[in-house]
Amino acid sequence: MRILKEAVLSKEDSCPYLRDKQWKQEYFAAAELDTEQFQSFLDQRFRRFGAVFFRPCCPDCRKCLPIRVDVAQFKASRSQRKVLRKNQDTRVVFRHLEPRRELYDIYVSHSRERFNQDCSEDEFLRNFYTPVVPSFQSEYYIGGRLAGFGILDQSSTGLSSVYYCYDPEFSEYSPGTFSVLEEIRETGKRGLDFYYLGYYIAESPKMAYKGRFHPYELLLRGQWSPPETGSR
Repeated sequence: MRILKEAVLSKEDSCPYLRDKQWKQEYFAAAELDTEQFQSFLDQRFRRFGAVFFRPCCPDCRKCLPIRVDVAQFKASRSQRKVLRKNQDTRVVFRHLEPRRELYDIYVSHSRERFNQDCSEDEFLRNFYTPVVPSFQSEYYIGGRLAGFGILDQSSTGLSSVYYCYDPEFSEYSPGTFSVLEEIRETGKRGLDFYYLGYYIAESPKMAYKGRFHPYELLLRGQWSPPETGSR
């Protein structure tokens, strides 16, 4: 592992997930992590975006809980099975990292539609194609067209979703839910135990969907636990 920037604390800012809350992070930059080193950071509540590893350290709130799905025990719900049927002709490919213009175009369309944000191609490459940990990408094709893609990291126990985006034209296919279902399946195919979805906040509309994939565990006080024993 190579540390690019030592850990520092950010300034407080408005929380993107909960109204009337302040958000503060601890973050550092690193590269050349192996799966065990990356697992250690996941188990310490860190997430990765580009070369930056970060975790919330908000002064008055501890509601951002890392969440992971137990792949061997996972059962799709009725609504999730409906999404699978809707996507029965969707072709999914998992492959090594390979930036392409069509991926960038989808990312720009998704960012504008969902977040009213723009991103340069340099930012796109820096955020998703910086070699930091063992990573790969998923691609989703509907009617022969690229409809969405995801970036995933691999730790010693599972796969961790970094980002997923899709062409808004294909929203009717519930691409976000379908991508999670496919990436859970891919985790099992690789002989890994857990699928990491990032942070979960039950009260946040942006985060609540993550609690619909059962069974899951939450990381609280350094221990991964089922929600009935560790969510509060």
